[in-house]
Amino acid sequence: MTLNILILAAGLGTRMKSEKSKVMHEILGRPMLEYIFDSSEVLSPSRIILLLSPNQKDIFNRYKNRNLFFATQERPLGTGDAVKSALQELEESADLMVLAGDVPLITVKTLQKMYESHLKEMNSITFLTMNLDNPKGYGRVYMQRKKIRAIIEEKDASDKIKKINEVNSGIYTFSYDFLTKNINGLRNENAQKEYYITDLVKIAYDKNEKTQAIMIDDANEVSGINDRQQLGDIEQIMLKRKLETLMKNGVTIRNPQTVYIDDSVKVFPDTEIKSNVVLKGNTIIENKCTIGEFSFIKNGLVKSGSEIKPHTIIDE
Repeated sequence: MTLNILILAAGLGTRMKSEKSKVMHEILGRPMLEYIFDSSEVLSPSRIILLLSPNQKDIFNRYKNRNLFFATQERPLGTGDAVKSALQELEESADLMVLAGDVPLITVKTLQKMYESHLKEMNSITFLTMNLDNPKGYGRVYMQRKKIRAIIEEKDASDKIKKINEVNSGIYTFSYDFLTKNINGLRNENAQKEYYITDLVKIAYDKNEKTQAIMIDDANEVSGINDRQQLGDIEQIMLKRKLETLMKNGVTIRNPQTVYIDDSVKVFPDTEIKSNVVLKGNTIIENKCTIGEFSFIKNGLVKSGSEIKPHTIIDE
């Protein structure tokens, strides 16, 4: 079965208060969008489609030589309109996985689980959900007779619906036939006057098409970034992942809560990194090195067995 992946990156990100596109803000030294590229590429789709708005020239110019297909959403008319705007780039008969460009914590394992289930169960729609104690702001997953009847957005939800704790994550896989036959059936008859991609779930229910929700264990995986505080919070989670991976692979990190390491940095086993160290860019620390306290290294190469004295600055 052919898989295409659509990455939605056309959001204005006004709460970032920046001239830069939201998905180009960096986490551990890389634009958050690149983490979505990484996860997508591991799934080996035959096509990755990046949806932008007309004024996001910074994204297009940076990635125009990458193996991507580009689509444009001319006006911000909702997620349904966003997906519809990208369909001209969809390969015939390809399933479409829809990801958000501002959700860098999503793991390949979770996406693989969703897509494998989509194929095995022959679903028309498969999407990720989570259970939240405080679901405010999220679309609720409304069940009836043990079937998914609809995803109801917060602004359109009754008080009864708002009590539902299972919520939509915004990550989906659609079968080609269902999507292409029903995307034009979306209407903007809702509080926000937008075309919701979530309304396809209700269409599927009405047509007795098969829809499956897969609940994820860690809600952080689908945490979006809408402001600078959320950017900082998610960077902390990703930094913790980075440091834990290095330690599992044989690197000693003293007082890890004081250490910062970019995603692109490579550190080899039996190296010791002491407190308050910053490693950035394309730095490579070979094995059996010691990096002293308060050192700063950017784009540096530290040869095997080297000792970097405390307070050293290397900026290549």
